[in-house]
Amino acid sequence: MIFVVEDDAQNGPDHVDAHRSVAYIVGPYVKHHAVISTHYTTVNFLRTMEDILGIDHLSINDAFQRPMTDIFDLQQTGWQFTPIIPAPLMATSLPVPKMQANNFSNMHPASWWAAHTAGYDWSQEDKIPAGAFNRLLWMGLHHQGVLYPTQFGIVSNTADRDVND
Repeated sequence: MIFVVEDDAQNGPDHVDAHRSVAYIVGPYVKHHAVISTHYTTVNFLRTMEDILGIDHLSINDAFQRPMTDIFDLQQTGWQFTPIIPAPLMATSLPVPKMQANNFSNMHPASWWAAHTAGYDWSQEDKIPAGAFNRLLWMGLHHQGVLYPTQFGIVSNTADRDVND
């Protein structure tokens, strides 16, 4: 099974927030094409993984959380999963299967990233300017002219001038 959850969804040092975040679970007994809106936390994720693996709980915190049982359907049949491995991962010496890679041909070289993140404090988590870094990631991974999304629609690239300069 594969569990994917966003780390630090609200940029806070405590990594706990009441805002919603997207999470994905891939596996043979996971409900197909389902959106589960039950309120879960990262601790529910841990509890579910521990139960699946049959290991002891890490602490009292995860021992008393409910597992994410409503994501599963034990009657599922015909499950298959074909991963798409990103090109940067394919370029490493990790033992990944040779499969179709995502196209990152428009990605900037390391020198571009270094220039645009100069002055960022990478010494500790949550020290970089999250809003500016999110815009930088968007601009660095999309073709020029693709506008940055916002909660209420699309903002113009003029709001991202600090990243372009």
